[in-house]
Amino acid sequence: MEIPMIATMVTACASILIAIMAYWMNHRGETRRSLRKARIDRVGSQLKDLYGPLLVLTETNEKAWSEYCTRYILPLRGDLAEIPLSELEEVRWRTWVEEVFAPTAQKMREIITARGDLIIGGEMPPVVLEFCAHAATYDVLLANWDGVGPSKNT
Repeated sequence: MEIPMIATMVTACASILIAIMAYWMNHRGETRRSLRKARIDRVGSQLKDLYGPLLVLTETNEKAWSEYCTRYILPLRGDLAEIPLSELEEVRWRTWVEEVFAPTAQKMREIITARGDLIIGGEMPPVVLEFCAHAATYDVLLANWDGVGPSKNT
């Protein structure tokens, strides 16, 4: 009679042990899946909310700058910053800054400011801070545009 009782006890203990191991393995798997999903969601958010819009604006601004240079900046020798702009060139430059370059830079700065938590890495890259500072200079330039002469280096 003792052998059936021992067999019953061993079977019961084995069943409990198997149930505990199955629960632990399932919990561990769910934890891994949750972490993986959180990482995928974060990368998706980085692409959708930060890097994607910044890429589009950057590419748009590069093409606009290239178009401006192709149309209006003639290949001249020497330092272009030292050559004063004609009245027509000044109007053209101001229009491009006010309508294209400054608004694009400001949109990029707003995206970075609003979604900076999505930037990869533990701290803000210096190039991002430099760009935000550059974009802020447009605010000052546009506010004082009438009192200051144009600059090709803006």
